[in-house]
Formats: sequence, structure tokens, C-alpha cells
Amino acid sequence: MTDVDKRVERTAEALRAAVLELAAEQDVAALTASAVAARAGINRATFYDHAASPADLLARVLGAELDRIRAEFDAAVRQVAGHATHGDAEQVVARYTGALQAHVEAHLPVYERALEGGLSAPLARLLADHVAGTLTDHLRAHPGLMPLAPGTPADQVDRYARAFATYVGLGTVGALEVWLSTPPPRDSGFFPRVAHDALPAWWTTPSP
Repeated sequence: MTDVDKRVERTAEALRAAVLELAAEQDVAALTASAVAARAGINRATFYDHAASPADLLARVLGAELDRIRAEFDAAVRQVAGHATHGDAEQVVARYTGALQAHVEAHLPVYERALEGGLSAPLARLLADHVAGTLTDHLRAHPGLMPLAPGTPADQVDRYARAFATYVGLGTVGALEVWLSTPPPRDSGFFPRVAHDALPAWWTTPSP
């Protein structure tokens, strides 16, 4: 790694820490590039070399963690593919749900700060898009899971995949909002139970 690469990496890490700290102090919608740059110890122009806005930077920082959760889910699905039981599929979903809650808990001040009636748009959309994207890819890979009429056209199959996944994604955010709005100490099992009980049984049918 060259000195330039190391400098870019240090700047990126400083920005990551700065935006997480500031987003825990005020809603990301109110953050300015100048404030994040000052906290990171860089100038405003350098900030724009790395991100278009504080909201964009926060979404990318948190999104990188959510991408790792998606990769773990995909790997777990592949591991049981072809020989999964209903119990195996439920465990995969439970691990995914647990990882999602662990992510929120790891950045609790950020998510709590963004909670005013509901999560502010950038964070709500980030989580909803993550869940919807993860599950859309899953249904595209395993279309036989969906309760569709025989002979459903291919373009409709994809539309149903996106609709089912988006429905779950938005519901997931809603359940997390209810959990976050509960005064501490929060029941750590609340969100996983809701996510499990609200999910139609066909989602955890062994993948065809």
C-alpha cells in the first residue's frame, strides 16, 4: 500500500468515526459537511472527495456493515441449499434477524437520535432497502418459494419477488421502530419474536 493509499484510508476512517459520532448527537438531516469535516480533522473540500453529503456518508458507513450481514445470509442459504429442513430455514432467518438487531444495537445512539415518531428518512430507507434487496435476491434465486399461480409470467414473478420483499422490508423497519421507541431496558427478544411470528410460513419453507 502506497503512502497515498494509506492517507486516503486514514481519512476515510476519520470520516467514518466523525459521522457516527455526530449522527449520535443530532439527526443526520441537520448535519453539515463542514461539521463532519471539522470533527474528522480535514477540510471541507476533502470531505467532498469522499461523499456527496453527511447523509450519503452515513448511509455508506452503515450500508457497508449491512452488506456484510447480507453476505452472511447468502452464505448461510448456500450452506443449507438442497438439504434444508424447515428448522434449518428458520435458523437462517433467525440468524439474519439477530444480525440486523445487533447492527442497530451497535449504533444505538445513532438510531435513537433519528427516532422522532419514526426513523428519519435516510435511516429508515437504508434499513428497508437492505432487507428488501436481500430478500428480493433470495426470491429471485428461489422463485418456487412464492405462493404464485402456475404459469405466472416471468416478469410477474420478478414483480411479486420485489413486492413480497419490500413488504417485509418496510414491516421490519416498523418493528424496529416500535422496539427502539420502548424505554430502556428493552426486551432483546421482542424484535426477533415479531420478525419470526409475522413472517408467513412459506418464507421458511426449504428452498426448492
